[in-house]
Amino acid sequence: MTDKKEKLIRGHRRESVLFTLPELQDLRAHQRTFEGAYWRTALGAFSSGLLILKVFTREFYKIGITFFVFGLAMLAIALWRRRTSFDVFDQSIPYKTSGDWVILTTIVTMATYIVLLILLWNL
Repeated sequence: MTDKKEKLIRGHRRESVLFTLPELQDLRAHQRTFEGAYWRTALGAFSSGLLILKVFTREFYKIGITFFVFGLAMLAIALWRRRTSFDVFDQSIPYKTSGDWVILTTIVTMATYIVLLILLWNL
């Protein structure tokens, strides 16, 4: 038996909590909107990188790899956000907006754009 403190939601373990119908709809909307958006962005970046690597010549490989790295970063953000943002229905935790995630995603995206512009400039 471990002494690790489990996160409880309304006195229940996270895996066995019973949600009401409106809470289930909110949870599904949260997953569809936020988690799905990160995964779709990552898949789009992977697809673009693969297309560049398969269709274009060696000069464009760095651009394709940049898309792959961007996709990995978006997957990492999606997984990190999923692990840390399940306490939406816990009333003891004050509501916090997603501003930190927006800033992190903006920084990763802007860094990717800057790298892509530099790589395109050097072609």
